Amino acid sequence: MIQVLDRADKILGYLSDNRFREVPLTEIADSLGINRGTCANILKSLRDLGLVEQSDWRKGYVLGGRLYSLAGKKNDSSNMVRLLKPYIDALCREMNENVMLAVIRNDKRILLYDAKSSGHQIEAKLVKDMKAWRATTARVIIAHYGEEKLRGFLKLAGLPGSDWPEAADREKLMAKLEEYRGLDCVTVLNEHFACIAAPVFKNGEAVASIGFYLPDMRLGSGRQELLESRIAETARIASAILDASSH
Repeated sequence: MIQVLDRADKILGYLSDNRFREVPLTEIADSLGINRGTCANILKSLRDLGLVEQSDWRKGYVLGGRLYSLAGKKNDSSNMVRLLKPYIDALCREMNENVMLAVIRNDKRILLYDAKSSGHQIEAKLVKDMKAWRATTARVIIAHYGEEKLRGFLKLAGLPGSDWPEAADREKLMAKLEEYRGLDCVTVLNEHFACIAAPVFKNGEAVASIGFYLPDMRLGSGRQELLESRIAETARIASAILDASSH
């Protein structure tokens, strides 16, 4: 095997073995016996190809989104969008509010699909990807992680801190996650906007969420309860569809 490809393979394997945290360049190089300069050049090439990622140039490395795509994760996401898009579009039309389908990749919340409402003078802007702890649509997924998966996510993302002030330390975080697990959907108000989110399951595992994002002025006169009821019902239907698609 060409030496550089062999080293790239070893680097990707090492990141896979340590996929729940950001791994420093020095650790990768020293653990694999690769010159640090050479290792840095290989990592730069892998990053350019989308096979590894850095949240910041000073931080460590994790497996990249393109690698997950090549492994079939992209197809899973595309299939999820294909299956659930009609129901998300229908919910958007019925409630005339923005609706999003979200997943978690590494320590980010990623929008797979969003359906936009029409006719409102004031709309909430949807962000394609953001730190998971900042997003209600991510928190409702994380709340259903098993012990091992949650431990791994915490190694990668750390505690929420200022990204979720009500759950800044470990004790508060565990209490909030337990609270979220007991709810069909979660509503969070923040700076005149509201996010209402419900988890979507596949074979008992939380794999995505569906969420509304709207100005809180549109929550009065029983509308919040209606939105919560409809998104929880849509999430249950979505879960049943994903379960059926896996058989």
